[in-house]
Amino acid sequence: MLRSCSVKQGLYFEGILLQSAAWSPRKAPFTWIVLSLRKGVVVLKSLWADKNRFWQSVVITLGVVIAIIQFVQIAKKNPGDFHLHWRSGELIATGEFLYLNNHNYPYPPFWGFVHAPLASFSMQTAYLLIYPIFFIALFLLIWILNRMSESHFPLLRNQLFWVVTAAIFLSSRYLIRDMLECGVNLALVAFSWLGVYLWTRKKELWGSIPLGFAMALKCTPSLFWVYFILKREWKMAIYTFLAAAFFTLSPMFKLGYTEYRRTFEHWAKNVEKGMLEPNPIRWMGGEIPLANMSFKPSLARYLMHYPKEHEARLDSPLYIDFLDLSPQTSLRIIKAVMLCFLVFIGWKFRRHYDDRNDERILWECAIISIMILLYSPVTWGQHCVGIFPGMYLLLRCATSRQNFTKPLKIGIGLFVFLILILNRTFIGKFYSEVMSTYHIATYAFIGIIFFLLSRHQSVTRREAEKEKPSTPET
Repeated sequence: MLRSCSVKQGLYFEGILLQSAAWSPRKAPFTWIVLSLRKGVVVLKSLWADKNRFWQSVVITLGVVIAIIQFVQIAKKNPGDFHLHWRSGELIATGEFLYLNNHNYPYPPFWGFVHAPLASFSMQTAYLLIYPIFFIALFLLIWILNRMSESHFPLLRNQLFWVVTAAIFLSSRYLIRDMLECGVNLALVAFSWLGVYLWTRKKELWGSIPLGFAMALKCTPSLFWVYFILKREWKMAIYTFLAAAFFTLSPMFKLGYTEYRRTFEHWAKNVEKGMLEPNPIRWMGGEIPLANMSFKPSLARYLMHYPKEHEARLDSPLYIDFLDLSPQTSLRIIKAVMLCFLVFIGWKFRRHYDDRNDERILWECAIISIMILLYSPVTWGQHCVGIFPGMYLLLRCATSRQNFTKPLKIGIGLFVFLILILNRTFIGKFYSEVMSTYHIATYAFIGIIFFLLSRHQSVTRREAEKEKPSTPET
């Protein structure tokens, strides 16, 4: 309304100027100069809009090219882990033991059950059919984040486009990797956030379904369930538990009680074996691989010497050992650090919010998405799409409030250099592996958490100032 009024006033003003100038710069030079400047501004705005549309088209085209390249890779070979998941579905569909020869043992039975319908197709056909899941999950996650944050961090459409683009760029190393998995990890993040979004709209029953589904597929989204318990949101916690239990038990309809029990117990024993492993550089599958970015091996790297034959150790002068503690001592320190960090985050999140639109819920859920990566026993690159919500919210908040602080700029610059530039594509396999031995990505994720905590704390301080009683002037 204000904009249309200002436009009408501007046109009226120009009409008066034109009449007074009689279209002659000689008769009214000042009026002619004003009109020329105004027209120049209009032309510049038009050029800028055209330039902006051009760069938006470039970004979209680049995204389409990357999507096609990944699709071609999938069509030519099996670059990801999909063949393992398809095989799990085939074992369920044909009635064979799901964990035959310890196949795909880290995943619960429901994972194989969900993939069972794909056994109707050849592996390559199924791979190509579900490739669009990545784009559906990405769109859903962006839509959810936009809906949850638009009242706190309003943006113009053009600004929103570039914020989304920047968040995708910062997360691109992991998003592109998850493309080869057809976006299953991004879908888990989207399902978890969909549950949170529906809860904020007081639709606990509907919200429990996607979150419970994600929990049944993998255990790690259960951290969101713990979050609802911490917040004393009992209705959401109970509904989510029931939904997760239903999905977890649903393979019984196909396998029968006896076979399901056998299958579940086999999986549970593997999980127990990993949790009780006394050596922090080993897990349920044996030696922890170099590519594992979870918190436990990242701490162990600096506390103990890896054996020469360990696959995460490099025979190079660039590989530097630090402390040489025993596995038992290292494990105790690691457990203490991980527990203290978890308690610290829990203490920060202890408040119950009556308003489910509270800004702090956004920051807390973004932190949980990253905590899942840290506390998972195994975190591959494709799992790290969990940083996307945090990246998006940091960029959106800074853009909306025009508050790109110096620490945030430095943090983004370091992340781009260490994670996006110093990767295998630019520095080669060997130097990329050297970087991986120091688990720089893991500590970068922790850095993102502290940026998110800083935003969270600023909201808490602001709310505390509002609640302070105003002292009357004397």
